[in-house]
Amino acid sequence: MEGRALMMTEAEILDRIGRLSAERLTLCVTRAWVRPRLSEAGPAYDETDLARLRLIVELTEDMEVNDEAVPLILGLIDEVSALRRRIRALDAALGAEGPVVCDAVIARLRALHGDGVA
Repeated sequence: MEGRALMMTEAEILDRIGRLSAERLTLCVTRAWVRPRLSEAGPAYDETDLARLRLIVELTEDMEVNDEAVPLILGLIDEVSALRRRIRALDAALGAEGPVVCDAVIARLRALHGDGVA
């Protein structure tokens, strides 16, 4: 089933992340650090939620990051991820235009920002 994300229940999430308590999971949802989809069976978590919850546990348990810093860190990670997606899309678009356009863009970037750009 391509394109369909694996969805997990709260119990499955707690089973996969042994150090995550039900109370902590509720806190993560309440604070919108993860946003499960609502299904007839209750909240449904995907692989992104699972990875984010693992990161939250690592930050708060292993690195002792306080709860006030968690949304800042998650926000920065989200921004980096969004930038990476945009760069991949830009790279694909430029690649589709061929070498003449790519060379022209690289030359323009070098003129604007110096040799270290491309």
